[in-house]
Amino acid sequence: MPHDASVYIIDDEPEMCRSLALLLSTGGVPARTFGSADLFLDMIDALPVGIIICDVLMPGTSGIELVRRLPQMGRSDPVVVIAGHADVPLAVEAMKAGALDFIEKPFEACTIMNAIENARRLADERAAPLQCVEILSRREREVLALITAGSTSKQAARELGISPRTVETYRTKLMEKTGATSLAQLIRLGLEADHAASASVAHIAGGELDGQGIDQPAR
Repeated sequence: MPHDASVYIIDDEPEMCRSLALLLSTGGVPARTFGSADLFLDMIDALPVGIIICDVLMPGTSGIELVRRLPQMGRSDPVVVIAGHADVPLAVEAMKAGALDFIEKPFEACTIMNAIENARRLADERAAPLQCVEILSRREREVLALITAGSTSKQAARELGISPRTVETYRTKLMEKTGATSLAQLIRLGLEADHAASASVAHIAGGELDGQGIDQPAR
């Protein structure tokens, strides 16, 4: 994820939105604020993937519901939820639903900045498998897809009309290019790349729709 990727602040308390946006702007982090998860979801098709910081308990769509809906929409935005002391059990529920972390109010500036840095690192780790596959040739991708699907070298050879020895050669090249040290790791990389590609396609398809909402740029 680019270092200048946006952070989306979602909170029904205007003062919290302003304070967080100001804090991030002083650290050189671009931020956009939304007064509710529903406003964010209304505009999500027009927004690039970023880091989401949201209150766990809000009117309308809650932080937990937002976390659950993002994958269904093909989004991979890391989510950090904010919770008051009484809402910590809800924050834990949000993490079980897929949130990266939760921060308990009140919090210090370094806490939120560390959470954002961790979210960027997670996003980079999620993107790595897809980047590895992008450097492969068309034939190498075909072989990887068959290996990931569980095909043996003989089965892949029949499918592609080449010899099993050639498939083995491609598999060796695949491991060299992707850095995989075992067949299991190569298969895992292929599966993760498939998942990342599916999420990307879903997001692009969603982006063809016009989104509407209200946001406030950081100042």
